[in-house]
Amino acid sequence: MLDDEAKKIIEAEERYRHEITQKLRSGIDSFEQSALNLEHSIWGKVLEILNSNFGLWFLSSVFITGGAAMYQITQHHFEVKMSREKEVITCEFEIANRLNSMKFLIKRAKTNADAKFALTPITDSFGAVSTEYEHVNIAVLYFKVFQLTGLRNAEMEGYVKALEEKNLAIHLANPTAPFDEDERKNLLEMIAALQRYESDQINHRKN
Repeated sequence: MLDDEAKKIIEAEERYRHEITQKLRSGIDSFEQSALNLEHSIWGKVLEILNSNFGLWFLSSVFITGGAAMYQITQHHFEVKMSREKEVITCEFEIANRLNSMKFLIKRAKTNADAKFALTPITDSFGAVSTEYEHVNIAVLYFKVFQLTGLRNAEMEGYVKALEEKNLAIHLANPTAPFDEDERKNLLEMIAALQRYESDQINHRKN
């Protein structure tokens, strides 16, 4: 059994806890109300400013500046893309032009000297699509296309390398000797494979 003094102490502690709880609740409610009032006040001020002449000028400046920046970025991206596409197409048509020239002359070559001349487009163009590529090696043109598109074909690279090796061998051969028929056939097959690839690339780009 608790004596009267202990009961009084417990009752006092309970009242104290109750008072503290009430004060805390009152403080929290007051804080929440103050926060809401502040939020309403801030948004009221913001809306008041935005509805003013200054606010309208500020918003229009932000949208105009942002829109102009977005337009410039988009335009730059488009110009870069178009420039890259133009260069790719120029390289591809230059390659196709050289392959056609080689094929035409290889078919008619009678001596190694004729074959040597027929393979001139490997290093120099007879009629360049662009003067920039007039004296550019055909292997460099293929590499340029790879740089611009990221597309690489190991089989075609092998044909280009073999074509360059054939060209070197013909340069070392007796110029007055008859052009070997097996060499002619081999060269025409490589050129035909390269032509098919270039034709596919050009047609794919058109579509």
